[in-house]
Amino acid sequence: MRRILLFVVFLLLGPVVAAAQTAPGAAVPFDMGSDGSGPPPQAVDPATPQPTTATPATPQTTERLPFFRYVIPADEMRIEGENVERSWSMYLTEEQARSAAKFNIGYQNSIFVAPEYSRLTISFNNVEVATPPLSSSERKSDMRFDVPDGVLKPGYNIVSFKVKQRHRTDCDLESTYDLWTDIDPERTFLMFDNPDAGLMSTTDDIRAVGVDALGRTQFHIVAPGLSDTIAADPLLELAQGLALLADMPNTYFTYSKTEPVKFASGVLPVYVGTPAELRPLLGDALPDIGTTQSARFVSTNALGQSVLVLVAPSWQRIGPLIDGITAPAARSAAQKDEAYSTHSWRKQDTQLLTGHRTLTFEQLGIPTQEFSGRVFRAEFAIGLPADFYADAYGEARLLLDAAYGPIVLPGSRLHVFVNDQLAATWPISTVNGAVLRRTPVRFTMRHMRPGVNKIVLEAALLTKEDAACLPGQTADDTPRFAVFDTSEFEMPNFGRVAQVPNLWGTSGTGFPYSRHEDRIPLYMDSLNSDTMSAASDFVAKLTNAARHQIPVDVVHSIDDVGDGDAIFLGAIGTLPAQALRETKVSQTSRSVWTQQVGGEANYNEAPETTIEEWDEAVTAGWYNWIFEVEKYLKRNYDLSFETLRFLPRPDTDYLPPNSISMIVAQEPSPNDDGAWTMIAAPTHENLENGMMALTKRQHWDAVQGRITTYNRNTGVIDNIGIGATVFIFDTPFSINNVRLVLTNWFSTNTMSFSLALVIGTVLLGIATKQMMTRFGRYDE
Repeated sequence: MRRILLFVVFLLLGPVVAAAQTAPGAAVPFDMGSDGSGPPPQAVDPATPQPTTATPATPQTTERLPFFRYVIPADEMRIEGENVERSWSMYLTEEQARSAAKFNIGYQNSIFVAPEYSRLTISFNNVEVATPPLSSSERKSDMRFDVPDGVLKPGYNIVSFKVKQRHRTDCDLESTYDLWTDIDPERTFLMFDNPDAGLMSTTDDIRAVGVDALGRTQFHIVAPGLSDTIAADPLLELAQGLALLADMPNTYFTYSKTEPVKFASGVLPVYVGTPAELRPLLGDALPDIGTTQSARFVSTNALGQSVLVLVAPSWQRIGPLIDGITAPAARSAAQKDEAYSTHSWRKQDTQLLTGHRTLTFEQLGIPTQEFSGRVFRAEFAIGLPADFYADAYGEARLLLDAAYGPIVLPGSRLHVFVNDQLAATWPISTVNGAVLRRTPVRFTMRHMRPGVNKIVLEAALLTKEDAACLPGQTADDTPRFAVFDTSEFEMPNFGRVAQVPNLWGTSGTGFPYSRHEDRIPLYMDSLNSDTMSAASDFVAKLTNAARHQIPVDVVHSIDDVGDGDAIFLGAIGTLPAQALRETKVSQTSRSVWTQQVGGEANYNEAPETTIEEWDEAVTAGWYNWIFEVEKYLKRNYDLSFETLRFLPRPDTDYLPPNSISMIVAQEPSPNDDGAWTMIAAPTHENLENGMMALTKRQHWDAVQGRITTYNRNTGVIDNIGIGATVFIFDTPFSINNVRLVLTNWFSTNTMSFSLALVIGTVLLGIATKQMMTRFGRYDE
């Protein structure tokens, strides 16, 4: 303990160490390990404001430490490009907003970034706190700044990092991809002088739990009655309510019966149970409730960190108590029916589009701006409903109000990327510059999906000056491109019908479970810390996607599931055979799918061979021309042998290989009006580890198709595509919607369209002949 205190004093006197998994808000700011080892401190820029020197505390004092809040909502943040901004919201309590605060940032930039021309701008609520040069290419560096009084406020605060990066020597388009700055989440945090800034008092303060050094938000639920069947439903309801209240992108849950979690930034311990169950754990800190129930924050140690305690005379009364906690979250989420909540990791919430809609760049968060570099990027997001069905026809478009200067050469181009896939290219072919007014740039919707969709406008600009690349050319700030906030994104009408299976719709919107008010059967093979963690992670993700709570009923028998929507979770060998049969997972997997557990995941393990090598070997014969024809059709006409079909192929049973640690599989429910989704792994440990991996936002966004797999050794998430589907209409019937749905279906089943066209032509000919015979002159 003495070693830890000495380290804390050293930390407050100077630079911040890059170690730590443990955390701001903990008993010590950083955990250096049992032996006190760790990376050496990094030097703080002497030009930056330094914290006031603290008086070292003697071992006999009870001086409390400052409170820390990590701010990066991800385990890594790389800012790439010439002019880029990253913004998101962070919730602060009243005590945190009133406290004097300092901001520490750890970063490293590419060696190609010219420090004399490149800067990082740090802002809170649009107030610049610092604009240091980017000058740390050899190693990670730390900088610390005072946050001016009055800048932070109770509630949500906007955090912004804006970089301007210019290359040291090169001026071509490719050189812009050498420009990057890594922000280290473990070394980037707010430090509040007031130790009481870590205290919580109301349920709204749960939004201030924040993130840990890896950008995660953890709720550790201590429930001595965890294994009791009566506890399962209330605990899962509590998990959903906490997820809605926190509203963070990487929320996950852990459980224990007796052991509390270690205090840390981004972690909230929650104690749930009866007085008899919690008294041995909390002692005198347990509220005296008498014959009533109570939900309150209490302080359990001298450092004053808060834990949430829910206590009632019996588990029958804990359920209504949890309802009181989660009701505010449900009401708050219900106010976002027209948007997906993305402000905790994007600049703003994402608007939901249910049909034809036009939004200006100003509404989408893109301001009017000039650009003097080589590759300009502007990014926004749109939300689509669960029954979006337009991946094979129709076009969205940008109506651009923009301009480019006389120095921009023909051959420059505008690109549109949808969910990181190139969707359109618009060439710049005129000389002497131009002003674009409502210039349409059209792109297909094939890369769009239910949920949140990222759209990027990119301008790749060529100039004679860049071709010559004279010394100092990269520092030229003469604007060569401009985009105006009057530009618009126009979404056309699209077909509205949901598909099952479709894990993309489930991960993006919670469908089909988000459409019910009655309880959905959730089959769990056992109640323990691993299965409850996995179940809580999954239903919490569905809840955040659906923007409201999804009531579930934990069952342990297939007879209690019924024929409608259901979720199955457990070790593969203990799940019902009917669940495997309905979700098209091979029954053989119950006995042959095994996975070695324990130890660390090996992300560097490479396979001895690749499918590409086999593809090259197998297709090298005389029939290689067949594959070349398919590639030609795909490249030039967006056709493949898969699309040249009469009907979608039926799904076949899937047998997970032993390299896979967990699967999520979905197929239509037995009544064809919903879905059965199965989350399975060889062991409960694999199940918890796999679901924890999927809670990362970027991993959850990758859940799609009919089966998603997770490989623990490589960290790879893969998908098996959708074959035959069941359509579910949840919108009122309309002829126009049926037309749009049929248009998309025929576009994905080309041979059926051709057959329908032939049949239609024959029928038209027969009808014409009959009409002419009856009403007009007809010559044999």
